[in-house]
Amino acid sequence: MDNRGLEKLDQWLLKYGNDDSILSASELDGYFAAIVSGPRQVAPAVWYSAIWADQPPQWPSDKDGERFMKLAVELMSEAAYMLSEEPDDYEAIFLADDNGKGEKLIVSEWCGGYLRGATVAGWLEQALPESVAAALALITLHGDESGTETLKAMTDAEYDASTAMLEPAAVELYEYWQQNLQPVLPVRRDDAKVGRNDPCACGSGKKYKQCCMR
Repeated sequence: MDNRGLEKLDQWLLKYGNDDSILSASELDGYFAAIVSGPRQVAPAVWYSAIWADQPPQWPSDKDGERFMKLAVELMSEAAYMLSEEPDDYEAIFLADDNGKGEKLIVSEWCGGYLRGATVAGWLEQALPESVAAALALITLHGDESGTETLKAMTDAEYDASTAMLEPAAVELYEYWQQNLQPVLPVRRDDAKVGRNDPCACGSGKKYKQCCMR
């Protein structure tokens, strides 16, 4: 995805998001990396709603909702492709901050999004082998408030070394779960069944048959 697409995602997430939703393309990239890494598929209506903390926006037009979904799916597809087909070249979308000493990677948003995605995908709390658990712990260090004091105590060199291991950590988690895929189980729904011609639950404004039903 080019910078123009990422900037557009940033704009939409900030404009239509809320205090608990994903608010940047970097955070969304981490979110999707965890979603596509999990042992089970996550339905589009589920991951879409979770982006907005279950408060999907009312798009001003069908076109806007469709464009957001198209860019979001493109971002998720790129993460899945790189993790599966080109793991040695996998690149997360981190932010950069010029602090006067050169560019420093800002990874907290991506890591926070990753933890949210792992929660939505249902594997964050599952037991992992020691090496894989260490990979998740590294992402948690940078993405959860519990790691704040540890990060503050790091030197610049230690911080840079730590952030350099985040992408390999994401690849290791992806490869572990691909080796431990779980069957898709039927989901019990307590809410009313959505009809083909009903408005889609994702909030796009389109009919269900023209949106997430696909």
